[in-house]
Amino acid sequence: MSKELTIVVTNYKTPDILKKSLELLNKYASESKIIMVDSDSQDNSVEICQKHFPAVEIIEVKNHSMGNAANTGIFAAKTKYIMQMNADVFIAKNTIKDMINILKKPNIAMVAPRAKDKNGHWQNQGLLYKRYHYYLDFTKNPSIAADWLHGCCLMFKRDVLEHGGFDTNFRFYNEDIEWSYRLRKAGLECHLVNTELVHLGGSSTPDNINFIIEAYRGGFILSEMYKPKWYQELHWFYVLSESHFQTSFSKNNKKQAFWVIRKMFLKRDFKHSPFGQDLNTSNKQFAHFK
Repeated sequence: MSKELTIVVTNYKTPDILKKSLELLNKYASESKIIMVDSDSQDNSVEICQKHFPAVEIIEVKNHSMGNAANTGIFAAKTKYIMQMNADVFIAKNTIKDMINILKKPNIAMVAPRAKDKNGHWQNQGLLYKRYHYYLDFTKNPSIAADWLHGCCLMFKRDVLEHGGFDTNFRFYNEDIEWSYRLRKAGLECHLVNTELVHLGGSSTPDNINFIIEAYRGGFILSEMYKPKWYQELHWFYVLSESHFQTSFSKNNKKQAFWVIRKMFLKRDFKHSPFGQDLNTSNKQFAHFK
């Protein structure tokens, strides 16, 4: 079955982690094609891949967004099944087999595994997401239909690309939720599979307020795209309240980020991302910095 799978690994400045991730893929998915997409790391990531994993196809792209890097690899894949994963994901022996067994069922478009952090705890993806873990722990079912799936590792049928891949207007964060919502709106199912992997998380995210700002900008755009008006207003009010608290009690970068978020929400202006042409630069058109 793994011969029908292409695995797309996205990497940014995590060469040592990438090496361990690829070693595990070679061990547990040796028959699958692997594509490594590097987002202009400017380190030895590509060299490590070339030296130790010569069968891996390497694609280099600008560091525009997580979605852009993943899409580049996804649309280059030709197999029936495709898996996109971050370089800081470590699969287990049965991860891929368990995911494919669920994905091959009719009307299931996309699946994801249950992600644990490096300490062995279920990764914190919010209170509403925890209900899926509770359900799977209690029932021992092989999977559960989910509203959205976490983008650290996603497997999907190539056919779903007729609905598009990641929306690159979401520069960092929320692109996985939007894609899940879009597929569900098309009448397809997304399932969380009762299988595990380790996701280190935050391995390639710099200490930059733009990432915090973009998370809140993208989150509200999601509400505008998929939620009713009453939900949008509640979301807007909640973020303003949180901003007031954070600007009063937080320190350093977090406090600075929430001053910008507060201005953005007061003006209801979510058109521009704080990022420039890549994730290392700021957007001069993003007025809320001023």
